[in-house]
Amino acid sequence: MTVWFERQNRTAGNPVPAQDARRVPQMRRLVAARLRLCGLPELVEPMELLTSELITNALEHGDGPGVSLLLSCSRETVRLTVDDGSRESPQLAAPELDAESGRGLWIVAAIASEYGGSWGVSSDCRKTWCSLTVPAVMGPAV
Repeated sequence: MTVWFERQNRTAGNPVPAQDARRVPQMRRLVAARLRLCGLPELVEPMELLTSELITNALEHGDGPGVSLLLSCSRETVRLTVDDGSRESPQLAAPELDAESGRGLWIVAAIASEYGGSWGVSSDCRKTWCSLTVPAVMGPAV
């Protein structure tokens, strides 16, 4: 599944426009629907959170004309890739304890690790991705 949407122009330091902010829950719903269609309801909750974090980061820090989301599902992994057109690599920040932001990539790293996956940034810095391992199909209880 691939989705692309145009971003509104904004200057650094200004909040994300409401029209763009509405894209976050829209993308969450699309990812959740696709995972259910693929028979992976157990990954809906973590992938919704990952989608929120990566789309929000793209809207706040990306500088391309649009944002794309790619979700791919296989028997072993589910991979989410977000392209924001950025030329600067996202970095794990060390926010102050009372900071209201700056923990998104820490959340992505923690969730990916918890589900046997990983995360990273493409060599051109445009794409941030994360993957989760598909839980093994459980057999009948003995």
